[in-house]
Amino acid sequence: MKQTKSEKIISLTIISMGFFLVSLDVTVVNVALSQLKQDLGISISGLQWVIDAYTLSFATLLLSAGKAGDITGPKKIFCCGLLLFSVASLLCGIAHSLSFLVIARILQGTGAALLVANSLSLIQGIFSQPPERAKAFGIWGGVGGIAIAMGPVAGGILISRFGWQAAFFLNIPVGVLSLAMALKYLPEIATVPRKINPLAQLLIAVALASLAWAFITAGYDGWLSATVITSGLLCIAAITGFIFYEITSEIPLLPRGIFRIKKFAAATSIGLIINSGFYGQLFIISLYFQQIKHYTTLHSGLALLPQAIIMAATAFCCGRIIARTGPGIPVLAGLSVSFIGLLWLSLIPTNSSYIGVMIPMLLTGMGMSLTAPATVAACMAEAPLGQGGITSGIINTARQSGSVLGVAMAGSFMGDQNLSLHSMHLALLATLPFYLLAWCLALRWLLPKSTFIPLPEPE
Repeated sequence: MKQTKSEKIISLTIISMGFFLVSLDVTVVNVALSQLKQDLGISISGLQWVIDAYTLSFATLLLSAGKAGDITGPKKIFCCGLLLFSVASLLCGIAHSLSFLVIARILQGTGAALLVANSLSLIQGIFSQPPERAKAFGIWGGVGGIAIAMGPVAGGILISRFGWQAAFFLNIPVGVLSLAMALKYLPEIATVPRKINPLAQLLIAVALASLAWAFITAGYDGWLSATVITSGLLCIAAITGFIFYEITSEIPLLPRGIFRIKKFAAATSIGLIINSGFYGQLFIISLYFQQIKHYTTLHSGLALLPQAIIMAATAFCCGRIIARTGPGIPVLAGLSVSFIGLLWLSLIPTNSSYIGVMIPMLLTGMGMSLTAPATVAACMAEAPLGQGGITSGIINTARQSGSVLGVAMAGSFMGDQNLSLHSMHLALLATLPFYLLAWCLALRWLLPKSTFIPLPEPE
């Protein structure tokens, strides 16, 4: 369905509002960690599960969410995601135990998966020309950056005044407004008849959950414990089963040959790595301010604000850069800047001032916002005709899997106690080799052919 320029602006606003919700939830919950630990008696591993329950369900369901959008239409699935996310936010806010909160977070992540996978598919369908699509992706990412910027301050003010529950109740009015507007204004996008493969989806969920469980458990049981070894073997078995099933199935979950497209495979891998490094850093720095520096909830939120602001500003600029140069240059620049920021954070001394921590945080955030929209744009430019939903599902699954693993890996260096400066340094240093790998992938596969090739329009 063709839209006028003003209709496209309205649609992009609605789609971005949905992404605003999902992004807001990231920094708001991190600011609430200390209150959650105190009020519900949650250990460090419990805090990891409060975060990872959300990102696990988010990551594992993105592929099916994207494919469902390709089958029934991305508008319907996007709206279902908004509704579920809003209801789950209410359930999170009334939780009185860790188990109830984790279940509610799983539902919240499910809604986020439905929403995000199909927001990219909607953008691809509405903005048909590659340059305008690149700008739309940049705006979409920039709105996410604004949400991340607002999260620490809004969350800090509300949580310090009304308790950690306010971090979740904050989502409800935005979700209801977005849903009403989406039902009225979003266009229907052409779909292609397909089938959803539940077994393949289950194998992905088992692989990612068991891997996250292994990392989180290793922090206090040790890497050679029976639980960690069993979880690792289960992960390997699930991955092997998924690959075998995809090769032999008549209805594979992933498009045939999608990872033979080198640019797509490289961008997907980079998306996983950059999210792992950034969200691991965010988890660690949030605990650093609250447990080592002993900041209040409000002060912790304010301490995270500069990083979030630079992320929002960079994401908006990144859309224009991608439209002019393609994804290669911003990806390489972003990875380089992030690497410097993480290395700097891994070397900060015990008596470091706030400025000494803020500067490398700014570099890490800037690098994230340069890299993330560019990897998404690179992947979506390679999307097979009529498969925008599943393609966006793949890149977002990789990114959210990175978020899960980043938090899990960070926690594995901390044990089940409070954060120490030594464990913080080790966790940050462990991410750096992966950034070097991502840089090599970008240099080889994204930079040489970093211009966009227009996608064929449906007849």
